[in-house]
Amino acid sequence: MALPRRSRIVIEYDGKDITQAVSSSVIDLTYTDRASGEADELQLKCHDRENKWIADWYPKVRNAAKADNAVPGTIFRAKIIAENWFPHYDIWELDCGAFEIDSVDFSGPPDMVSIKAVSTPISSSMRRQEKSRAKEDTTLQKWAKDIADDAGLKLMYEVETDIQLDRVDQIKQSDMSFLLELCERYGVSLKVTNNLLILFEESVYEAKPVIETFDKSEAGSRLIDYSFSQDTSDTVSKAVSSYKDPKSGLLVEAEFEPEEPPETGQVAVVNSRPGDLRGDNFRDGNGAAAGNSGGTFDTGFAPFKDTAGDFEDIRSDRTDNAKRQARAAARKKNKKEWVCSLKMVGNPRMVSGANIQLTGFGVYSGKYSIDESVHKVGGGYGTTVKAHRCLAGY
Repeated sequence: MALPRRSRIVIEYDGKDITQAVSSSVIDLTYTDRASGEADELQLKCHDRENKWIADWYPKVRNAAKADNAVPGTIFRAKIIAENWFPHYDIWELDCGAFEIDSVDFSGPPDMVSIKAVSTPISSSMRRQEKSRAKEDTTLQKWAKDIADDAGLKLMYEVETDIQLDRVDQIKQSDMSFLLELCERYGVSLKVTNNLLILFEESVYEAKPVIETFDKSEAGSRLIDYSFSQDTSDTVSKAVSSYKDPKSGLLVEAEFEPEEPPETGQVAVVNSRPGDLRGDNFRDGNGAAAGNSGGTFDTGFAPFKDTAGDFEDIRSDRTDNAKRQARAAARKKNKKEWVCSLKMVGNPRMVSGANIQLTGFGVYSGKYSIDESVHKVGGGYGTTVKAHRCLAGY
């Protein structure tokens, strides 16, 4: 006889397990896991019939005005535990990671408290403080490392190349918005989670195997409901990057055409300085690694050479960054052509960046990459997934 499914949460506050103390007051917990660009969120809703949350239990919220002191905020953690959920797995655990409390709301009657926490540290200047600075002869990885260090985060760099930048200006922007803009220009995704600043390439993640398959016949069982959409209004068949340097008069041009482009005939035009006009950035992935340039490089590529030594080599292709910008523009336009939303029985395996296979949905069937997953525990456990169809080769 199969054991009944059970779900529960484990909550830590300021390094202490408070699950038992608060469990009787918890209404629900919602964890939102995003692939790139926005912070992950954790929201805990509780009733406050005994007036504990507005008194002794009131959580500490970090004052953003003290951000320059870089004092760590109150750390809020949660885990979702699913028991007897999948065949062959008695217990499945989803660690939501570390968060800092961003806001506390109180309403009534009946008295309720809602605590919201975010994965981007609000106790640092990363999100709010605007800065103006410039760097020369640097790389994307160096910029990211400096920003991670300032925010008290560890950098995980999972990008095929260390993109060379001969000059970059940050003008009245927060570190987060500046780095996100810089990454998007070169087709790099950014995520902050569990005290990590992660830079990665979606195309590499999309090439990984699927973790689970869902079929249309499962509607009413594993799948509660679903919706799909195809929108070609903003898709492109080709992207062209063109930039003329005002100082040297040098014209740098490149174009990118996907293997299976949408048949719209539209062209994305990029008119942005390609970062480094001196030559290519791509490393020789076939050589033996001569050092560690600071990332995990868990991408399936061959070992990289040492950063400094690699960039002393003669550069052969001045259009390298221009090509990367064109490819990034095509991906940004086309990744939202085929999208879906799936509401399902709670599934801890559904995390951002993971790939799933959808079958039985006709033209909408295929391999999809998860952009956002929302896990809600309270009166049951449910998961909602937003995903886009994986692109072919870019």
